[in-house]
Amino acid sequence: MNNVDKSYKVFLVDDEPMVHKMVSGQLKLIDTLDIKSFYNGEDLIESIHQRPDIIVLDFHMDTVKENAINGLQTLMKILELSPETKVIMLSSQDAIGTAVSVLKKGAVDYIVKDGVFGVKAKNAVEKVIQGLELKEEIKELTARIKRDKLVMRGFLFIILILLIGIAAYIAS
Repeated sequence: MNNVDKSYKVFLVDDEPMVHKMVSGQLKLIDTLDIKSFYNGEDLIESIHQRPDIIVLDFHMDTVKENAINGLQTLMKILELSPETKVIMLSSQDAIGTAVSVLKKGAVDYIVKDGVFGVKAKNAVEKVIQGLELKEEIKELTARIKRDKLVMRGFLFIILILLIGIAAYIAS
């Protein structure tokens, strides 16, 4: 149950270099992260086979090139191709309806790009990591419980055989 040496793969996807600088600057403070940057959804989707643990994704990315997929379309494609990946959505939209919609569609968090959004993104990534570590710990404990149950059944079977042998010896 020791995840101290575990590294988490984080993809940062935004079409604005300044956002990359602010968010990656904060994320680099978490020493267990392997951070990779993308500037559009298409490039991210081409690399989704690398199975990132977390993706920090911009809601509006249709300014890079004509016909580019936006953040919501990218989110849907991520969840289709890599449903276990956790997605944190960044947006300049402070609309509750947009946030609720994104969360309903599968994002784990929605962060408005304000003066401290880099710190908020770091906190959201840390929260996701805690959840991933807890999930892994539960998986390990469940496996240990199953293994211990098998061992106990084995001991009980041996004790039962011994008791039957003792009873047969006493009866004879």
